[in-house]
Amino acid sequence: MQVIIYKFVDGTTNAVEVTEDIYLIHLQLTKEEISNNRRETRRHTSLYYFTDMGIDFEDKRTESPLELYIRKENIASVRKAMSHLTDKRRELIRKAYFEEKSFRAIAKEKGLSKSAISQRMKTIYKHLRKNLGA
Repeated sequence: MQVIIYKFVDGTTNAVEVTEDIYLIHLQLTKEEISNNRRETRRHTSLYYFTDMGIDFEDKRTESPLELYIRKENIASVRKAMSHLTDKRRELIRKAYFEEKSFRAIAKEKGLSKSAISQRMKTIYKHLRKNLGA
């Protein structure tokens, strides 16, 4: 016989005698519970917890005015190139990149094969490169 001691929130305890088999099951469940709590805590730890511990996550990258200008120009160029695409092609780009759908998911949605979507994307890339002057 083994003894399992339960500790309650109010500070009281209670001891229960159990067989060896029940004790081993209880021990295994307790270890799993601790492991699950650790995993959940690690996955849901707030950034505030780290900053309270003195760990800084400040973005120390600096963008020079030239880099900022180039990035804005690139965005404007891509938008302009996208405006030359048909609505169907823009929709395909939106689904693939902004909704992050796989070619397979898009194909299933449209009733086409994955290779058909892949081929359409190659055509779109070709048009974009042409309109971007690349």
